[in-house]
Amino acid sequence: MNILIYSLRDVREGIKRNAAAAIATILLVFISLSISGSFLLMKTGLDNVTNFLSSQVKIKIFVDPSVNTQEVAQILRTKGFTQNITIETKEETLNNLRQFFQGKSYLFDSFKDSHLPDTILLDLKDKSEIDTVAKGLKSIKGITDVIYAQTYAHTILSWSSKINRYGLIVLALMIACSFLTVHVAVHLGLYQRQKEIQVKLLLGAKVSHVRNQILFEGFLLGLIGSLFASSTLFLLYEYVLYQLQMKFYYIFTFSIQNMNLIMLSLIACGGAIGLLGSYFATRKMLKNG
Repeated sequence: MNILIYSLRDVREGIKRNAAAAIATILLVFISLSISGSFLLMKTGLDNVTNFLSSQVKIKIFVDPSVNTQEVAQILRTKGFTQNITIETKEETLNNLRQFFQGKSYLFDSFKDSHLPDTILLDLKDKSEIDTVAKGLKSIKGITDVIYAQTYAHTILSWSSKINRYGLIVLALMIACSFLTVHVAVHLGLYQRQKEIQVKLLLGAKVSHVRNQILFEGFLLGLIGSLFASSTLFLLYEYVLYQLQMKFYYIFTFSIQNMNLIMLSLIACGGAIGLLGSYFATRKMLKNG
């Protein structure tokens, strides 16, 4: 217990002597790990949205105003891939849009005067055929456009792939910067405490004991930064992601277990960055004796 108290006191003195470098280290570890955690949560959210969109089996078909919508719907009912057909007229579409223009009737009037087409909602029997069916529908006379959820799923998958690719590069750079900052901070601390360390060694202290104190200092700096990052991520979950999940429970699944795992990973990563940075900083300056 006395050794721990002594080590903590020594670390506190070391950080006070080199306060600017210590604060920079904590700040950079905090920023890099906060970004890392945010990327992981963003990836989870994108995966949730992609899975939700991929599970949809509805196709929205826009019908040319000059064509009879009932006739187009009748043709679609004869197709083997059709599960159900729902027609939404221009009037029904306008009625659904009315709630979005409360207090802005002039905007709603512009929609009323526009040539909104009738739409047909087509439910498929087999969602695996949706791409093929959608392409085939575009060739049917009287159909002006075809929209289905998988189109957006492909777009989101593309975004997710880019985020993974470039995100990993950014994260690697941020973690490398954090590591180097710890390395520099510990180096500066060693130079400032050179005489103190020499006195300790002359009085019989082991090199391993001095090194362990420096390692503990680096570990503590990384740990403090990671605790700030984990706290920030928890607040993000509590006040943003959890509320989003409550509102769109059928899309998002940000589980508290997954959140706890991410936070623990960040804390472990922060401690490891501090430990490794200080270890490499002490390798040359403190030789094994």
